Amino acid sequence: MRVACAQYAVRDGDREYNLRRSEAAVRDAADRGVDLVVLPELANTGCDLDGREPATSLAEPIPDGPTARLWRKLAEDHGICIVGGVLERGEDALYNSAVLIGPDFLVCYRKTHLWDREKLLYKLGTELPVFDTPFGGIGVLVCYDAWFPEAVRTLALRGAGLICIPSNLPDDWVPENQRRGDLTMLNVHAIAGANANRLFVAAANRVGDGYLGRSCIIDPTGGVLVLAGATDEELIFADVDLSRARREKSLTDLSHAHGDRNTGVYGATL
Repeated sequence: MRVACAQYAVRDGDREYNLRRSEAAVRDAADRGVDLVVLPELANTGCDLDGREPATSLAEPIPDGPTARLWRKLAEDHGICIVGGVLERGEDALYNSAVLIGPDFLVCYRKTHLWDREKLLYKLGTELPVFDTPFGGIGVLVCYDAWFPEAVRTLALRGAGLICIPSNLPDDWVPENQRRGDLTMLNVHAIAGANANRLFVAAANRVGDGYLGRSCIIDPTGGVLVLAGATDEELIFADVDLSRARREKSLTDLSHAHGDRNTGVYGATL
């Protein structure tokens, strides 16, 4: 399959602009023969919303809100799968969510690790599902979720061959003399998670207004298949074979990425 990450500027609070921009990104991906495209976190609203009232006014139900409806139509028209972040209005609360939409399915994940003031706006998600797709098992995390190896490991143990990560990563507050070259912390966690669990990771970050870009697609060895720039809007993509995530769990004849877990030592199923 061909996997893409759409890196672009999201306008906080401008749902109509963001809807049009996401549509352009999906159409661009479809024109390039992409099977699945990952869009940024909160791609319908942005994340700097200045409180609960504006967040509530912008939030959308899933699957009946305008963003999910448009993405479903695009998936049907182009035969493409879309992963993108949506500010969701649930029956009981607001959620920082992401949808995975194909031509004939729509599923939703709710962010399970809330960053900073997100705790004042959103309710925590409570599940880490792996979604069965025509390409294989796909897991979804949202930005800060990727900082928790337990979340990545859980998805891997449940059969994910690819983890998609919509993100809104701002400046990582690392002193200039300790920078990691061209890599953000999102890249570092994506590489570590892919390598430790022998699966693919596709992380799409926004750019502009202090957001760091550097969207990436990582292979099961932790190798960087493609890395976007820090400031430009762009579509990056790579051809991936999800069966590698099943075949390449063995590191050597005697070593296995999951089989070597010594759960008796750390007292957990992870």
